[in-house]
Amino acid sequence: MNGCRGMITLNHVTKSYQEAGATRLVLNDISAEFGCGEFVVLLGKSGSGKSTLLNLIGGLDTPTAGEVLIDGQSLTRMSDHERTLFRRRHFGFVFQAFNLIPTLTVEENVMLPVELANGHRPTSAIARRAHELLASVGLESRARSFPDRLSGGEQQRVAIARALANDPLVVLADEPTGNLDADTGKRVLDLLDQLTRRAGKNLVMVTHSEEVIGVADRVLRLRDASLSTT
Repeated sequence: MNGCRGMITLNHVTKSYQEAGATRLVLNDISAEFGCGEFVVLLGKSGSGKSTLLNLIGGLDTPTAGEVLIDGQSLTRMSDHERTLFRRRHFGFVFQAFNLIPTLTVEENVMLPVELANGHRPTSAIARRAHELLASVGLESRARSFPDRLSGGEQQRVAIARALANDPLVVLADEPTGNLDADTGKRVLDLLDQLTRRAGKNLVMVTHSEEVIGVADRVLRLRDASLSTT
């Protein structure tokens, strides 16, 4: 695809931990490539390594062996500081527990990633970006509210707006509907799909939602530390 950005490449990625003097192998020699604008779902039982793989893709953790690349840039070879800056500028995260900062307003929560990554930008420009995103998720009227005044679905919509604040290459979502009822969850997933994949961004999601599995471009299963197509 011309102008394609956000390609994810996993080269022989292995992740293990030392526990009680023994080695626990979580991911074993995983190689895969996720194309631009692709919606990939990761499935697996609890403890299968789904969230671990998501964290490796997002640069929140590093592999024991192998390499993770985004657009040909190796996260694995970056220093901790370089990886932090790259993550702030190029990734958006959506979590099951929303992870909004309770002492910040909705608007301030959405503005925060931009301020962290691009502190030199004028506050007015950051505010305009936040309002555009809140409008896109139908919450511009709640900009001055605090998270505890919002429903679960509204909080997750704010989290989606926040994840898109830096116009990321990749959006990573870990059970984004896990705390929502079925109807609200479907609306949130439709919105997330609309604002990511349809905008040409990579969306990688850990979920057990059958509806998501049905609309994803690819469904991959983690089993016995290996990744396979279901």
